[in-house]
Amino acid sequence: MTWQDLATHDLKMYSTAWCGDCRRFKSVLGKHDIAYVEIDIDADLAAANRLREKTGRTAIPFLEIDGGPMVRGWHTGAPGGLDEATFLAEVEAALAQ
Repeated sequence: MTWQDLATHDLKMYSTAWCGDCRRFKSVLGKHDIAYVEIDIDADLAAANRLREKTGRTAIPFLEIDGGPMVRGWHTGAPGGLDEATFLAEVEAALAQ
């Protein structure tokens, strides 16, 4: 999986305005010219419930791919909160299921 491959998918990012990890994840997506629709789970209770149902979590950010799998947009302990290679591997694995 590459960033160019990811850009061909319909992407929705579940986030909030106050989330630092969300801001950093948006920055990474922007750096790679990845288009996405942002869904603020504070403003959209149904989206917050959908996130919880699909992931078992309320943690953010998460990226929903083509209305299906959800992939986390952070990695605890990674520099800057995200390991790009791990993220892309997680996307690839989620799409293979």
